[in-house]
Amino acid sequence: MAEVESGVGQLSVTTCDGSLSGTGFLVGPDLVVTAAHVVRGASAISISFGATSVNATVLGEDDAEDLALARTDQAVPGHRFTFRTADPAIGTDIAALGFPLGKPFTLTRGAVSALNAQQQVGNQVLRNLIQTDAAINHGNSGGPLITQDGEVSGVIVSIEFDQELRAEGIAYAVSGVRAAPAVEEWRTRTAPVALQKCGNAPAPGSGTFPLTVSASHEQARSIGQSLLLEGQAINRGAYAAAFKQLTPELQATFGGVNAWSAGLGSSYWRKADVVNVTGSGDKLSADVDLQTVQDAADGRNGQTCSNWRIRYVMQWNGIAWLIAGTSLPFGDPTSC
Repeated sequence: MAEVESGVGQLSVTTCDGSLSGTGFLVGPDLVVTAAHVVRGASAISISFGATSVNATVLGEDDAEDLALARTDQAVPGHRFTFRTADPAIGTDIAALGFPLGKPFTLTRGAVSALNAQQQVGNQVLRNLIQTDAAINHGNSGGPLITQDGEVSGVIVSIEFDQELRAEGIAYAVSGVRAAPAVEEWRTRTAPVALQKCGNAPAPGSGTFPLTVSASHEQARSIGQSLLLEGQAINRGAYAAAFKQLTPELQATFGGVNAWSAGLGSSYWRKADVVNVTGSGDKLSADVDLQTVQDAADGRNGQTCSNWRIRYVMQWNGIAWLIAGTSLPFGDPTSC
């Protein structure tokens, strides 16, 4: 299972007004299949494989099928999945791989419940879906639904809701047979889908930055993903999205997103490392080595490049880790 897990990545996607997480899987050294709704309207995309993250852009997406193919900016040495050439029969044992609710990698088992299913999603109807009773949650979207031989029978796209009430044991995946030809077409493309612009982005390029997770705490990677979304949003000028990574209580102390972001016009994150996580339950402390770049007027003691060790207080809200506070117990930043 460790080999298969190496090919499953967690997507951290920033849009101009929010952020979301999902799952994707390798079909080539730098090609990741996911669900279209995970990357729709993206301003920045990072994909974490293990303790490190890589930048990505979208090569192709199909909203009608809810499929997308992303290309990473460097090769990833993980397991490469292949699609089945025929749909599995009803009753076939399958497993769903991914990162439900932004938590660590999870494998859940189930069976194929129905073929050629369809689901209403907003104003859109997804058709020719594989239905499964495997436990699937938000965050699994884009992950592989595999048979016992490790082949991909489907790309996970949704769970069933009835009048906003979740229906247990009903989830859907785009058939791997239908996904395969789209992926083959997209993999030959060279021009990516343009990233959305959210304003005056202070960081050059895509705004993504390398994140590493050195801490061994079981929640360290999930906390790292939340901080990755925070930094990506700041770097792309998506301040509304970045503000949503703070708890409501912390937001209230700033008097709104405009007041909070007033001093960020030139500042961006260059790299980060989650070096230590302590505590238990729904509130944890995370010590993070962070390097930022900014104009001298916005920097501590006139610094244009700063190395910080910041202690973040992180609060679990039932869906994600949010920033509840920060402090500098290790002192002021040093100049790079």
